[in-house]
Amino acid sequence: MRSLARDRYLIVYTDLDGTLLDAETYAYEAARPALEALRRHRALLVLCSSKTRAEMEPLVNELGLRAPFIVENGGAIYLPREDFAAWVSEAQWCGPWGRIVLGAPRARVLACLSDLKRRLAVPVVGWSDLTPEEIAGECGLSLEAARRAMRREFDEPFRIGSEDSAVLSRLAAIVDEHGLHLTRGGRYFHLMGASDKGRAVRVLADIMRRRFGAIFTVGIGDSGNDVPMLAAVDLPILVRRPSGEPDPDAVRLIPRACVTLGIGPVGWNEAVLEILAEREGRWDS
Repeated sequence: MRSLARDRYLIVYTDLDGTLLDAETYAYEAARPALEALRRHRALLVLCSSKTRAEMEPLVNELGLRAPFIVENGGAIYLPREDFAAWVSEAQWCGPWGRIVLGAPRARVLACLSDLKRRLAVPVVGWSDLTPEEIAGECGLSLEAARRAMRREFDEPFRIGSEDSAVLSRLAAIVDEHGLHLTRGGRYFHLMGASDKGRAVRVLADIMRRRFGAIFTVGIGDSGNDVPMLAAVDLPILVRRPSGEPDPDAVRLIPRACVTLGIGPVGWNEAVLEILAEREGRWDS
């Protein structure tokens, strides 16, 4: 792990599925030591995921976080009113949260999905085509969790019935015609507006500097849709996937990224504890 700026406020941005959360069970028990260590060090943990607000807000509360979180691949940023209202004039405040919208309206995203179905000669299936029961079965979720996952505002997960390079190039070209953005996560492609995790991280970094002064940012992810986030932080970290290898596209696109030894939350725990040890001057590498 490279030298860290110990005099700057530490902010850790993290993906969820396959990173902080196990890719199959969605458990984070293996990461609990690092979560507790971050709390002791008063570092800020910012969840940054393709998940919806309806999915992420309960997890934020369960983890006991008082921090912003980023939903739907950068579609919006949510900030706790109590800690950030005095520093953020651009948010829409409602109840305990403020929201900064960066993504495109869902109607525009779904119009592009319809065009993909019409113009591509292979099946294209979006979440809007599926029932909660089908999504629960595909993703290993409870029915209630699947319903929360379907409450999307800015992003549409979908699958396509071909991995042919010509089909994927055509897919990207059509999305570009609509002025939208395409990324790929662990299970699905994601269709969204001209925003991504990286833009959200940069917007939030400006807010964090207003709030805390000098900051040092870490990003932890495992897949292609984390690349913009990893490119936007001081220290990018790639967690190994269930295959035991890191995502090859992410490795290629972020060559400066550190790669964990462990998989999923085990690797996440390893990386965060190493960062905190180095900031304390207890790491000799």
